[in-house]
Amino acid sequence: MMIQYTAVDREGRRIQETLETESLDDARRQLSRKGLLVLELAAASQLGQAVMSRRGNSKARNATAPELLMFSRQMTMMLNAGAALVPAMQAVLEQPGRPAWHNLLSDLIERVEGGAPLNEAMARFPEYFPGNIRSMVSGGESTSELPAAFQRVATLLENRIRLRKRIVGAVAYPAMLLVLAVSVFCTMALFVLPRFASLFEVLNAPLPAMTRLLLDTTMALRQYWIVVLAVPIGLAIVLVTWSRTPAGKCTIDRLLLRSPGIGPVVSAVLLTRILQLWGALLKSRVPLLATIRQARDVSRNEVIHQLVNEVDIAVQDGRSISSVFRRYAFVPAPVIASISTGEESGRLGESMEYVGNWLEEESNDRIHSVTKTLEPMILIGMGLVIGSVCLALFLPLFDLATAA
Repeated sequence: MMIQYTAVDREGRRIQETLETESLDDARRQLSRKGLLVLELAAASQLGQAVMSRRGNSKARNATAPELLMFSRQMTMMLNAGAALVPAMQAVLEQPGRPAWHNLLSDLIERVEGGAPLNEAMARFPEYFPGNIRSMVSGGESTSELPAAFQRVATLLENRIRLRKRIVGAVAYPAMLLVLAVSVFCTMALFVLPRFASLFEVLNAPLPAMTRLLLDTTMALRQYWIVVLAVPIGLAIVLVTWSRTPAGKCTIDRLLLRSPGIGPVVSAVLLTRILQLWGALLKSRVPLLATIRQARDVSRNEVIHQLVNEVDIAVQDGRSISSVFRRYAFVPAPVIASISTGEESGRLGESMEYVGNWLEEESNDRIHSVTKTLEPMILIGMGLVIGSVCLALFLPLFDLATAA
């Protein structure tokens, strides 16, 4: 069994190493014969559980994408420079970072020094290293192409981070405009319009139908604001509850992919992530069935899950992947043609990587197009609302000025 110990030698230096022995008592005897003062002694499995427990008490349990990306980049650089695996990981450990991340790297180094493959050491921490990353590392270790495997991991993570940033950036500005529009309307309805209502009562002037409708609506909102808030909140609660049921989730996922404007964007983003992942795994020499099953965790969309499961069954039955993709209307024709070509030529990994990168560009263009369409629509809506309110308020004043 592998023992992890912390001890102090005769010169007062602190030592943290691993030792292969039959038991903890035997380890203590060996260390005592070496003249070491044992401070801490534990089996490697217990150490892993302790590290997991320390991380579980922290606020961030999972490694962040930037942490994994930096780790992959640094490992690629060090391994390509000729460094061995353990020294490369030790160099990464010296970089600044979260204590939980450093604890994990220390444990990985200890396990690899003890003779464990890196992918098996990573498997001890699945919440930090997803299955697709471990599969690529495993393929790199089995083919002695670990630097190339880390390069593929880094590329995959870069694509995900870049796509996420573009989606967030595309949604942020329209969302801010929408919040601004709602805030302006609420401010006018709650504070501005009541003052005009009092003014019109004092003037005792006849009001146009548009003005009366606006003032009556404002008065209803002020009197029944609880109902106005309760109805949409109640509908939202019902919708969220229904969406968590299998039937509701499947229905919403299908409507999302079929909806005009948004559907093509969502399908392009989801297919991009699947194809880029499959391409990276296949180029890392991961078996085809294992590669396909890794995509099950890419998205929570039930339609995508169904697609991946059908591809899995088709490969087991000896059918082509492209034959399954043809049955889904949201899959673009170039994607099907590229996968079919890759299957015929035996270069399926390269074809999936190529078409995944092409889809990423397409999704970026679609996101940009939808964003540029939403922005003027929201601005036009704000202008119409504010203009209508101003017109309704000032028409009676114009009438009074004309009559005078």
